[in-house]
Amino acid sequence: MKPLSIKKWTFTLVALKILTLSVFLLSLSLGGKLIWPFGTLSPEDHNILWISRLPRVFLALMTGYALGTSGTAFQGLLQNSLADPYILGVSSGAALGSILGLAFHLPFEMIPVLSFASAFGAMILVYTLASKNKQVTPHTLLLTGVILNAFLFAFILLLNGLVSFEQSQKIIFLLMGNIGTESFDKLLLVTAFVFVGSLFLTREGYALNLLSSGAESAAASGIDVPRHRKRIFFFASLMIGAVVPLAGLVGFIGLFVPHITRFIFGPDHRLVIPASGWIGAMVLMLCDTLARSALIWTSYQTELPVGAITPLLGAPFFLFLLKRGLK
Repeated sequence: MKPLSIKKWTFTLVALKILTLSVFLLSLSLGGKLIWPFGTLSPEDHNILWISRLPRVFLALMTGYALGTSGTAFQGLLQNSLADPYILGVSSGAALGSILGLAFHLPFEMIPVLSFASAFGAMILVYTLASKNKQVTPHTLLLTGVILNAFLFAFILLLNGLVSFEQSQKIIFLLMGNIGTESFDKLLLVTAFVFVGSLFLTREGYALNLLSSGAESAAASGIDVPRHRKRIFFFASLMIGAVVPLAGLVGFIGLFVPHITRFIFGPDHRLVIPASGWIGAMVLMLCDTLARSALIWTSYQTELPVGAITPLLGAPFFLFLLKRGLK
């Protein structure tokens, strides 16, 4: 692994932030009506841009950032190129916590906390069930995640049959993965969770470099493997638990974005962790722009959930990785 200089780290992240801002402005401008944010706006355009689109694009940015960062952390920690919050059942765990909060009419401030707790519990359960003699094989981990996903979905559907029609509609949108317009109070709370999780995961970059070579090798290098593993699980789950209550189950961003980032910038997690976040943010903003624009000019005049777009990109990539891993 080549040494990572402060100059390269800073330049790369500044460039990615500028590029993310450009994609943000592009996503803000595009939709059913083309509106340039810096032009003179009519009252109607002002409402569309700042009340409808801005919160939605910002939520897509935060969700993509959280998924890209946590996916990179899981892949590095578990030494598994197929690891992803959606596939491992972490996102489903977060969804279950969100739906429980919804069913019991908890205030929104409590729902991300419950969502995080269930996401963290799901990750620990998957890792524990997949471990044998303190070793985890990629395909055992993947199969355990798929089984847990099926169990959690069954439990969610059971809850869906017990709640009111209005709550049932919210659950369906959550399961589809849907970026919608949310209040800035909610977005501020989500941003705080994502910021804290991102900050601590970035600090774990050096430990992830050692852990990605194996637990024994990392322990021989002098790091406390169980402590760092728990920290990474904790903060990655914190980010997932923050975005799922608003964005729902958006799949595959956490799978292919880390691969794209490592291909461009190399394997050093001190850079790849934050870089994956910004690339994930750009990818999801573009996917959501496509989702809300693709059919708006047709006779259907409707918007697609972003959860219908990301699997079209991620599922073929997942099959490619799986096939390559089976050789």
